[in-house]
Amino acid sequence: MNMAARLIHTLLASMLAFALSAQDPLVEALRKYQSGDLAGARTLIDQAVTSEAHATDAEAWLLRGFVYKDVYKAKTGTGEGDRARDTAMTSLFNCLLLDRDSTYRENATQAYEYLSRSCYNEAAKALTDGDDTRAVTLFDSYRESVLRLDPAADLKVREAEFSYALGTLYTKRFNEDRTRAEWFERAIATYQGVLRLDPNNYGANYNLATLFYNMGVYRIRALQAEADIISMQQVQEVAREYFQLALPFMLKAHDMNPSRRETLLGLEGIYYSLQDEMNSERFRRLYETLPPQDER
Repeated sequence: MNMAARLIHTLLASMLAFALSAQDPLVEALRKYQSGDLAGARTLIDQAVTSEAHATDAEAWLLRGFVYKDVYKAKTGTGEGDRARDTAMTSLFNCLLLDRDSTYRENATQAYEYLSRSCYNEAAKALTDGDDTRAVTLFDSYRESVLRLDPAADLKVREAEFSYALGTLYTKRFNEDRTRAEWFERAIATYQGVLRLDPNNYGANYNLATLFYNMGVYRIRALQAEADIISMQQVQEVAREYFQLALPFMLKAHDMNPSRRETLLGLEGIYYSLQDEMNSERFRRLYETLPPQDER
């Protein structure tokens, strides 16, 4: 028996007292829902939960949650669908608050968690599609929905995963056009957020180092084009700060995985840019001592 069928069976059993009242909006809403008339069910269930008779009935809020869940499913990916999902989760949460005997707890919790997960899944899809604004909005909805049901929930892993993916999107935009400093700033701030949640996140450490290094290289190239009005020493000073910022993050990534070729090359380049030839050569030698990739 699927979730909707269990809901109908449960509600039918609890509504026998209203069976003779054909005008009761809760009973009529259930009938409309059973027949597949979502629009009619939606209108009637909204009337029911605002009526004196059913405003505090857990079953009324449960049915409203399921009606709006189905509206969301029919309108997924639209503003109307997002609003229907929010209404569904609020209704299901109200059901849980009012359901003192836990009669509807299983149905309400399963439906609520399904809708909560959909926020996260759609946030991930929005990132894949390059829509960071929608992704952030959906992830915020996911976080709020989880904490509403369980204020003690630990979301660090999910938040780190999402933020890392968001930082990757910002990094891609910066690499496509390094004159757009806003993407650089957003990527930096987002990866720093990942490290606050997970200091040992290899990808965030490596990507931060790469971002700072690339910005330093970009600044050098940009200023070299104006070499007639600025000395090379001044060019180096402008970029040096970025190379210094890159160094600790690349070192941390290297410490976490000393055999990664990318960090050895990164450290060689950073030290070379900082005019530290000894350390640059040291990491070059470490890179050269690694076995060929197809032999590892």
